Amino acid sequence: MRRTLNKYLTRVHKWAGLILAFQILAWFGSGFFMTLFPIDQVRGRHLVDQQVFSLTDEDLIPIEIAMTAYDGTLTGARLANIAGRPAYILLGGNGTVMLDARTGQGWDGVGEADIRQVAVSSYKGEGVISAMTKLDAAPKDYAGPLPVWQVRFDDRARTRLYIDPDTATIRSTRTRLWRVFDLAWKFHIMDVTGEDNFNSLWLRLASGAALLFALSGVGLLWFRLLGRPRRRNKAKLLS
Repeated sequence: MRRTLNKYLTRVHKWAGLILAFQILAWFGSGFFMTLFPIDQVRGRHLVDQQVFSLTDEDLIPIEIAMTAYDGTLTGARLANIAGRPAYILLGGNGTVMLDARTGQGWDGVGEADIRQVAVSSYKGEGVISAMTKLDAAPKDYAGPLPVWQVRFDDRARTRLYIDPDTATIRSTRTRLWRVFDLAWKFHIMDVTGEDNFNSLWLRLASGAALLFALSGVGLLWFRLLGRPRRRNKAKLLS
């Protein structure tokens, strides 16, 4: 009985270890890959440089004056770069109001030409725009609010800029390196689908294999300790 159980535990231990080895290799491999690149390079920050305006600029009207133009309860105000021009964005109970920060006049809206101008002026790579699309459904490499403008460049990095259609601010930058890095991260955290699913088949298989590996290892250790021959009394050995 003991020999049969020991044989069964050995088999379980080996198969569970084999399954677990794949996940361990995925952990080490993906972790090693992610250490090779600075996070700023992964996020494509070296490819984008959007102009930032300051509240202290002399040609801007004071933000306190701009805030008085809001009709209703004001909850927030900020200075933004919209299509290369400074604008105040006023937030409150009656919605969002945008004003030209130089003249105080209402903003006339952002069009496709403004989006293109922002993309060209902010992009620091070597490519040119190959496509511009206004998306109502999020692609795999973007998880921000919708709708959003996607601007593609024909560079080696396959850069994509995602730009806010209302304020023309760049929400995120995506490159081929980012997409590979994102896949490595999904393997590292055992969420290949990217859906934050903690009940996936692979996660159940890996956690179950880890549990069987540990339990079978404890069982094998127990049998090995019990199977050791007991030391004879020294007196009997000398007699």
